[in-house]
Amino acid sequence: MAVLAGAHMDHAVHMAGMPEWLRLAGGFVLAGIALVHTWHGAQMPGQRRWWHLGHGVMAAGMAAMYLLPRMRYEPLHQGGLWLFALLAAATAAAAVGLRSREGALNPIWTMSALDCLAMTYMLVDPAVRPGWIGNLLAVYFAWAVFGWVVRAFDRLPAFARPVAAGAGGPGPALLSAPPDTSGAGPCRSRMSVALTLAAMAAAMAAMLVAM
Repeated sequence: MAVLAGAHMDHAVHMAGMPEWLRLAGGFVLAGIALVHTWHGAQMPGQRRWWHLGHGVMAAGMAAMYLLPRMRYEPLHQGGLWLFALLAAATAAAAVGLRSREGALNPIWTMSALDCLAMTYMLVDPAVRPGWIGNLLAVYFAWAVFGWVVRAFDRLPAFARPVAAGAGGPGPALLSAPPDTSGAGPCRSRMSVALTLAAMAAAMAAMLVAM
């Protein structure tokens, strides 16, 4: 009981604006999303594989932040800080490299880099973390939730364009592939991916507000 009480107090300090039940529910949902993206990544070739695996790592990291209090797992949070800083740099480099090869900056990779930067920000020591950056990120993620839920990004040519010839494999996400009119399977897959991205963005926004 004392251990549980201590963990509760740690989270009360770390996420003062979030109810306990919401924190636990969010953590388990994010763990499930991590498994979904990892499964997608294992099934897909090319850019899509790495894009999904990257989101699996992000969802797993968010689940850990929701479920494991910083005050009790400081080394884990420090390791996550370095991991997501490296992932942010690698994803940004991939976005720039793919732009030179495909002739356009793919916003899916750009948003992934920004997501990794947000994870890095949230893992920085709260004593030195500028609050205004968190507010801006919360607004960005609220916008992302809306975009994924209403499928607005599907309607933007930059998100839904076919992959350029010679680009070296499929695009980074289901949303970047041309629609398949032969059945409803791809549509359901796109919707499931969009919903997981909306849930991740909502969890990010909630965490930023609660910190």
